[in-house]
Amino acid sequence: MIKSMALMTTAAATVFLAGCAGTGNNAPSASDMPPAVNAGGIMVGTANRMTLYTFDNDGVNQSNCNDQCAVNWPPLLASSSDVGRGDFSVLTRADGRKQWALVGKPLYFWSKDVRPGDTTGDNVNGTWHVFRIAPKR
Repeated sequence: MIKSMALMTTAAATVFLAGCAGTGNNAPSASDMPPAVNAGGIMVGTANRMTLYTFDNDGVNQSNCNDQCAVNWPPLLASSSDVGRGDFSVLTRADGRKQWALVGKPLYFWSKDVRPGDTTGDNVNGTWHVFRIAPKR
């Protein structure tokens, strides 16, 4: 099951990778979709090329990171007109904003990552993890 989920995720991310280009802006934005995969297999936001993370305490298509948590871990926001496709879905956060999820996992940035490629949020509190895509075999 996990292997097939990883392969589906790899396929979905690969479809979006071709059209992705960074802008040098590190602030998350609603126009930051679709995510892409960098050379290391790490999911990144397309506009800012910053690493994306998941939170173990989230539910499927449900964010449990609000208030100060969302300041430290800014969500990958979707616009009100964005709709899910493939393994990507759009959820509604407690504050009413829309957020992107991949295979049901809400996606976030880490406020302490400074440059594209930084992964300083990996395993923070044992509950935050870089969203990695399994390599194709």
